[in-house]
Formats: sequence, C-alpha cells, structure tokens
Amino acid sequence: MTALRELERHFLGHVRGGQVFPRSWCGQGSVDSNVGLAIYANAYQARLNEALESDHPVLSVYLGDSLWSEFCTRFVHDCPSRVRSLRDFGQQAPDWLTRNEPFSAHPLIAELAAFERLLLDAFDAADAPRLQWSSMQQRPPDSWPRLRLRFHPSVRLLETRCNTVEVWRALKNEEAPPAATESTAPAHLIWRDEERISRFRPVDPVELAALKICLGDAGNFAQLCERLAQTHPVDQVPSLAIDCLRRWVDEGAIAGTDER
Repeated sequence: MTALRELERHFLGHVRGGQVFPRSWCGQGSVDSNVGLAIYANAYQARLNEALESDHPVLSVYLGDSLWSEFCTRFVHDCPSRVRSLRDFGQQAPDWLTRNEPFSAHPLIAELAAFERLLLDAFDAADAPRLQWSSMQQRPPDSWPRLRLRFHPSVRLLETRCNTVEVWRALKNEEAPPAATESTAPAHLIWRDEERISRFRPVDPVELAALKICLGDAGNFAQLCERLAQTHPVDQVPSLAIDCLRRWVDEGAIAGTDER
C-alpha cells in the first residue's frame, strides 16, 4: 500500500505540473511513456478547464479566449482540485480573481464569478417548505417583536460595486455588454422559486439593511425595526418592515419562522 501511495503521489504531482514522474515506473506499451504521461497531464488540465467553463459560461465570454485560458491555467495550478466532485472545484474562483493581476484590476470580473457561483448554489440548494402570508396574518400581535425568519436554503445575497448583473444579462442574451460602471443597486437577492427556477433581483438600501438583520445576523422583528429607525422616521418603520417581509414571503424566500 505504501508503494501504491507513493506512485499515486508522484503521478498526481506530474499531472498537476512541477514534479517528474519516474519513467522507470512506466510500463512498456505501444505508446511512448513521455507521450502517455503528457496525454494524462493535458487531459487533467482540459477536464478542469471544462468544469470552470461549465460553471462560468458568461465569465468565459467576458474575458475572451486569451484571458480565460490564462485564468484557467493559473487557477488550476494555484488551487488544485481537492474535492471529489467537480461541482465545487471552482469555489475559490471569485476570491482568486480579486487577488491576482490582471483580473484584480477590474472588480467586475470577480463579481461576475461570484454571481455565477451564487446562481449555482441557489439552484443546487436543499428544498424546504415555503411560508404563506396567511399564516403570518394569524400570528398574535404580541409575538411579532420576537419573530425571527428562516430563509429558504436557496437564498443568497450578492453585494456589488459594479453593474455586474447588467453585464451578465447582456452577455447571457448574446448582446454587447455595457461598459463597466458603478452599480446602481447595492446588492441583489438570489433564490430558487417553487418551479425550481433561479431568480434574482436588485435590492435597495432599505431592503439591504433589513436583509442584513434578518439573514446575516438572524435578528428578530424588533431588531429589524430598530435598525430601520436609525435612517427613517419612526412612523414609517412598521410599514417598511412589513413591506419587506411580505415581499420575501410572496417570492417564496421564507421557509418559516421562530420566536427567540
């Protein structure tokens, strides 16, 4: 077993690049050992490139052949596959793109990668029941301050600096993308609906503040109202909070509620 483990380690080092596989360990067949090893190394890189392109079809178009090839080669070298499923191989791509030139000079590139990964995550997320607004209306009034929302497992939030979603949408429709500019929406909400279709839409600053309380910090309804009261007249806060909750429920983004 030790010898087999050593052979596997050297072979993996060879296909990943940077380590020589001893030719004396190769069997003598009809194909030269150098050719055979090169085939394996090229197939390894090509398969991982295909996985990245499958997960990021719009990003690959946006970068173009040359930059896309450079990204794949460098990413595969820096972040070799350590998972059994290719589904998660590109998980580090957005972070890698923010840290490596020339990609890091253009924030939209990493945001495109992040958006496509969140769409994948939303589509593949576990399922759960969807809360109906009628059940919210039946809640006793004194229970509302302690109310905490349980979001559907598919719900994701992407904050953007650039007009990333507009660029993605244009390229998805095979149209010329707009020039990269500052985003007009601070974030986008992403989720999978009851028909198992991935949805997304922009959120305004008010809703973003509400989402950060209810989603990120798992705050209750009272904390949500306190947060909104920091930036809005107190008499507007209840309606603002209820509007956010109603929209999330109607969209199928809420799986249930707790009281804590």
